[in-house]
Amino acid sequence: MSEPVPSRSPWYLLERDQAILYALGLLLLLTGAYCYVAGQWAAPAGVRALEPGQGIDYRVDLNRADVAELDLLPGIGPAKAARIVEYRKAHGPFQSVAGLAKVGGISRQCIANLRGLVAPDDAPPAGGPPR
Repeated sequence: MSEPVPSRSPWYLLERDQAILYALGLLLLLTGAYCYVAGQWAAPAGVRALEPGQGIDYRVDLNRADVAELDLLPGIGPAKAARIVEYRKAHGPFQSVAGLAKVGGISRQCIANLRGLVAPDDAPPAGGPPR
C-alpha cells in the first residue's frame, strides 16, 4: 500500500501563504500610514486674487511688498507689480500711494482703487484708524 498523505491542518500555513499574508499586512499598514499622513499634511488652500471692490483687513506696504504680494492687489498684475518693485529699487521708497503715478502703466483709476489697501497712504484702512 501507499503511504497515507498527512492531512493538512487548516491553521498550518505554507511558506507561500505566509508570504502572501505578510505582503497583504504590509500593504494594509502602508495604506493606513498614507491615509494618516495625507490627512495631517493636507495641501494649503491656494492664494486667490482680490476681486475689484473687495476689501482686505490689512494694508500692503508698497515699500516692502514683493512682486507676488503686489500681484494680489486689484488692478495690479505681475507686470505692474514687477514695475513697482523696479521703480522702488531705482528711486527709493514711496511717500504715498500717489507716488505710483510715476510708475509706467499705472492709471489714476488704478491708484484710486488702491487707496486704503496699500501703505504708505493718506487714507485710513477700511474699518480701522490710520497706522
